Amino acid sequence: MNTKNIKGFFEDCKTAAEEILENIKKEGFIPIFSHNDPDGVTAGSILAKAIHRAGGSFLLRVIDRLDETTIGEIKKIQSNFYVFAEIGSGYLDVLKELSEKSKILVIDHHRPLEISYPNLTHVNPMLHGIDGAKEISGSGVCYFVAKNISEKNIDQSCLAIVGALGDLQDRTKNRCLQGLNKQIVEEAKSKKLIEVTTDLLFYGRETRPIHKAIATTMNPFIPGLSGEEDECLGFIVNLGVPIKDGDRWRSIADLTHEEKQKIFSELTIYLSKKGFSEESIFQLVGCVYTLLTEDKWTPLRDGREFASILNACLKMGKTGVAIALCLGSRGETLDEAQNLFNEYRKTIGHYISLLLEKKPQTIIEFENMYLIRCHGIVDEKMLSPIATILSSSGGLNPNKPVIALTKTENGKIKVSARASQPLVDQGLNLGLIMQNATQETGGKGGGHNIAAGATIPIEKEEEFVKLVNQMIKKPP
Repeated sequence: MNTKNIKGFFEDCKTAAEEILENIKKEGFIPIFSHNDPDGVTAGSILAKAIHRAGGSFLLRVIDRLDETTIGEIKKIQSNFYVFAEIGSGYLDVLKELSEKSKILVIDHHRPLEISYPNLTHVNPMLHGIDGAKEISGSGVCYFVAKNISEKNIDQSCLAIVGALGDLQDRTKNRCLQGLNKQIVEEAKSKKLIEVTTDLLFYGRETRPIHKAIATTMNPFIPGLSGEEDECLGFIVNLGVPIKDGDRWRSIADLTHEEKQKIFSELTIYLSKKGFSEESIFQLVGCVYTLLTEDKWTPLRDGREFASILNACLKMGKTGVAIALCLGSRGETLDEAQNLFNEYRKTIGHYISLLLEKKPQTIIEFENMYLIRCHGIVDEKMLSPIATILSSSGGLNPNKPVIALTKTENGKIKVSARASQPLVDQGLNLGLIMQNATQETGGKGGGHNIAAGATIPIEKEEEFVKLVNQMIKKPP
């Protein structure tokens, strides 16, 4: 990144803030549409809070994609100004019809279409040479817009960090946020909103017994341990690590440095034997982002766990619970969210087991990629996490990306694509491949270089698969 690019990006954020304030003054009401993932729901919530604080009212709706049906539903919401948060850059052509009667503000970080037209304001770091896959998330972009609306919104930095972690923007070797994400972290630290340390990255590191924390960890998915509490208990006991302090179960946070080293060393040996790469193994250690404004002993106090809770709510179809958490609701809302997370974890584990059992019909190795056929097994809402987990699994060659497919309720094929960082460093760009392959097959796709998605007509599945395999070998 250079100063000129960052300056231009910040100027766009300021312009977006001015438009929001102008429309609060004119209309009072602003509808917001955000993407159906943790980064999207935090992005939309950041804007919603900023609008409310500025004296406006809002509608926040979470959507999975933009198509003719969705646009038709949006049109029913009367407004002269629509905001799209963490979605829209890859759908600018679809949004053009909506812009003919209303102003549109798109705040996103995905690979943008090269389209502009009247009534469109487009804020995207990639327009300024800033990598939207690892330097700033969609919620981070919305944070900088919100901060331009009012400096009071610096307290929304925590949600932006949760969004970035939910978007897996910590996929560096040390598992720490970088670029403009790091600037947001520093702003949060300056206000004593967050604390950053280095530790083991098991889910429930402060709130769950050691064996349950390991069993709950899904990224990376540890064959034989993830989802298997009894096996994890035996694993810890065999290491000679005390699991209780008196009558109280010990958590990861209670372990000594030597005990953590012992667990990590043994897991390294275990995962190496399972074929995991060094990159996958080191996903277990990294920066821990502790949200100091959240109550101790709750999962929302850890940034990654907060993101995981949001993801579970969204994938289980409870978008209202996810939004409520982002807007500050706790108590019964958090209880429901934790129950949803437990259901989600069991569902994901069940799907992974079925796919592995039905291999090689479900997991097919091509010359340049792995094709994961999930038809009749995995619900479309669960496809993205399945692709993420399998792409980090030691059973697959990390030098090949994962392309997962499943049939949708409306008779189409949903696609979720994932690659390793080394492949991206070599020039692979899944977002561009999804965009180009869908243009040739009558679908819609895009995303980041390391993670992307698409929707295609069901009759074009085989043609799409062949195209993607060719494009990975010879990038477009």
